[in-house]
Amino acid sequence: MMAAPMIYLYLDADEYLAAERIADHKASLGDPEMASLNMVELSGATATPSALMAEASMMPFLSDRRLVVVRGLLETLDKRMGASKSTESPAYQEAAQFLTRLHTIPETCILVLVDNSVDKRRALWKGFVQPAAGDRPERKIDGIDALIKAKVIEAEALATPDPKTLPSWLQARARTRNIAIEGGAVAVLCDFVGSNLRQLDNELEKLALYADGRPITPQDVRTMVSDASEEMIWNLTDALAQRQPAKAMQSLHELQHNDQNPIGMLSAIVRQYRMLIEIKSLMAAGQTNKFEIAKQLGYAAFPVEKAMRLVNQYTFEELDHAMERLLDADVAMKSGSDQNTEIDVLVAELSVRRQHPPVRAT
Repeated sequence: MMAAPMIYLYLDADEYLAAERIADHKASLGDPEMASLNMVELSGATATPSALMAEASMMPFLSDRRLVVVRGLLETLDKRMGASKSTESPAYQEAAQFLTRLHTIPETCILVLVDNSVDKRRALWKGFVQPAAGDRPERKIDGIDALIKAKVIEAEALATPDPKTLPSWLQARARTRNIAIEGGAVAVLCDFVGSNLRQLDNELEKLALYADGRPITPQDVRTMVSDASEEMIWNLTDALAQRQPAKAMQSLHELQHNDQNPIGMLSAIVRQYRMLIEIKSLMAAGQTNKFEIAKQLGYAAFPVEKAMRLVNQYTFEELDHAMERLLDADVAMKSGSDQNTEIDVLVAELSVRRQHPPVRAT
């Protein structure tokens, strides 16, 4: 006897976590070659509910089930409905068609809906009333929430763990793989990599091979894993040097998402501008070997190489003025100014114009 149809909704879906769930669904189809023939992925930005239902109704090929994955359909439909002025609009008509036909998806289909967000205050989630039209009487359309409660849809939040819960997620992941890792190593690995779950998982596997059966230590992490937060700071510094405001703000927001506090970010930016001044001075004196510069200044070769590519974007006067602006920001942030606002303004100022020293009155 064939089981009931399966409809899954993954909300706030982290790319890696959603990919894991989809891989599990694909594996449930059986033979990998047949599974590939019985799986289709649709984009909700272009796929209509009618097209989705047509795919879901197709019979599987030499298999009991067919897997249909749709990304962003609910989010797209929700936004269209929110912009509509009437429940008789095309967006509402499509939503009604989609919501009512979910009950009719055949048992041969596994339907997976992957969405970032759906506004739970609006009609797609809460449901709505479709007015009478012609011979059609008024009817109530159950929303996503009602379908979840009726167990038509199985919903699961797959959000990326926040910085506070990320270590617990990594520890749990290590346990499922029978990988021993010290608590301190977990903390360092999360600090270095941040919330990129795919990279965290890859680094965990790499460290397990390196440790060769013993518990992974903090020193193992420092030896084998590059500090992604340092790389992100360099991305920000590079965007500032190139005078690319959009890229600079994106890099700043990535750092903020990675739970970097404003004072810490400011200190890192100051450190790198100071490095630019030191390296520019040595290069002006004729030193061009990155290893010699690194040895002389006490830095690793990697950041020296990054800095050497940026120093020609600045004059000494611009670097001096940037340091003065950074000092002003430091004083403001430690004197009661909103730290996030201050760092936002600082990055915007450093990225949109060249920093010439002010002209003094004579």
